[in-house]
Amino acid sequence: MASQGKMVRSELKQELSALDAYLNRVFKIAILAPSIATLTAAIYFTVLKAAGWYPNIPIPVLVIFDIMDVSFLVTSIWFMKTSFAEDGILKREKLRMGKAFCVVVIIVQWNAISYMSPMREWWAFMFFFAAFGMLFFDMKMMFAAVVGVSASTFISWAVMSDLFIGMSDDPLKEAVVRVICVIWTMSVLLLITYFGSKFLVEELEKYANFDTLTHLLNRRSMDNYLQEAYRQANTGKSSFCLLMADIDDFKKVNDTYGHDCGDEVLKYVAQTISTGVKKTDNVFRWGGEEICILLNTDEERAVAAAERIRKDIEHDRVNYRNEASVSVTVTMGVSPYRDGMTIQAMMDDADAKLYWGKQHGKNQVVNVLPQEPKPSKKEKKGKSEDDSQMPETDYSALMQSV
Repeated sequence: MASQGKMVRSELKQELSALDAYLNRVFKIAILAPSIATLTAAIYFTVLKAAGWYPNIPIPVLVIFDIMDVSFLVTSIWFMKTSFAEDGILKREKLRMGKAFCVVVIIVQWNAISYMSPMREWWAFMFFFAAFGMLFFDMKMMFAAVVGVSASTFISWAVMSDLFIGMSDDPLKEAVVRVICVIWTMSVLLLITYFGSKFLVEELEKYANFDTLTHLLNRRSMDNYLQEAYRQANTGKSSFCLLMADIDDFKKVNDTYGHDCGDEVLKYVAQTISTGVKKTDNVFRWGGEEICILLNTDEERAVAAAERIRKDIEHDRVNYRNEASVSVTVTMGVSPYRDGMTIQAMMDDADAKLYWGKQHGKNQVVNVLPQEPKPSKKEKKGKSEDDSQMPETDYSALMQSV
């Protein structure tokens, strides 16, 4: 069974998109590399102290430094063990935590080594410390690392300038050279991060997470968003609703006007829904003509939003190549989060409401399934007696009439 599980996981990992594969590799490098570098520094300073070559550092300070660097490595290993789902995709919340961890390691280790190294010009290696974060091509993360390292450097020069060996006898010249070096280094890091994210990660994300026809998020990318909304709702921080929307009589549109017209209808509906929700909400192409909507709000507001979107879609017609004017309507099922509900239960609930709406008139929003009235005992008894007295030929005739 264990071997079968490994085979399944391995098959799933082979289906990773280019973006997922890239993020996986970058995450492993960016998490492990700084921790290995910090551990190397701890070994370096400890060996120097043991050999008597570095007597200035107090032993308690060195012990704290070593413990800190070992803890960085342990944390990195924990990230490596817990950050990937069974299908090999990097968990979104762990990605955020990993980025924050890298920034902390970069800033803390830079400050520690700046004051412990006998080579007082370690400030010139800021590029080395901050460059680890550049691998993610995340501007917010890189900016935080740049500001942290730069601010630490300037504070060090201002408060404890005697720790740094001067490059010149003229303090003004030395200060100018250092400031220019810092600004240049940090600017290069931010530029590389910006253009890397602009032309590499964004392009990869576009093809990996978005449907090429509708430009909606695809079904593959849904899990992370749903899990995050579910986690927030479970902790009581927010509420959310799932909506399943289906284009009415879509097959008839394809059969009558062709699949190209059907594509135009899909794009129209997708655009109308996308512009009808907030930036904090997410819209996914579930499959075919079905669209899933994640609204981070309560049931009342979700139903109101769904009604507004339904009316907006109904209001206009799709003009196909000036040859046909196609009216479009959608039916929606709304499932609000309730305590104890799973995501699968919410999907099933929304789908059941959608199906009921399709069977009872279409072009509507269904958030409550009508309860079928239960027959009384007397009605049940009368029905059973009537059924027992009904001739068999009458039943076949009834079926024929239907």
